[in-house]
Amino acid sequence: MLKLAQSSLIHLMFSSSTSGLVHTRVIPQADGFSLLSISDRIALMYRALKRPGKGGRKDRIQCGYFGFESQEKAQAWAEMIRNRYAEMQIRLVVRESDRLPECAFEVKVWEFEGLIPLTLCCAKSEKTAAEEMSHAA
Repeated sequence: MLKLAQSSLIHLMFSSSTSGLVHTRVIPQADGFSLLSISDRIALMYRALKRPGKGGRKDRIQCGYFGFESQEKAQAWAEMIRNRYAEMQIRLVVRESDRLPECAFEVKVWEFEGLIPLTLCCAKSEKTAAEEMSHAA
């Protein structure tokens, strides 16, 4: 069975021409990490492993970034996520945007078991909202 890296799998899920989702891009960082930009408001930071890890994976996702236009919206989303994943005691911080230049604020969420599903859910919601706006115009 073909084993894909986590970031490669996510990249394929978002960039598949048949899915019609969003275009992704990988932005190498100076510190050896790479930023997988899923949209202007969503990105994942990962690092390639020197040798295959658990399950044959080739990289490890370190954290996710979710962008907002105001600190209030970012705080409200962060609180909702803390409540939804309370049993996992996830680590996150609201800050002025560093990794998402199109956003004023971002919520940085360190890797936890639900990060990839959360990212997929947010990307799908963002795509649905964009489609609804284009149909209304």
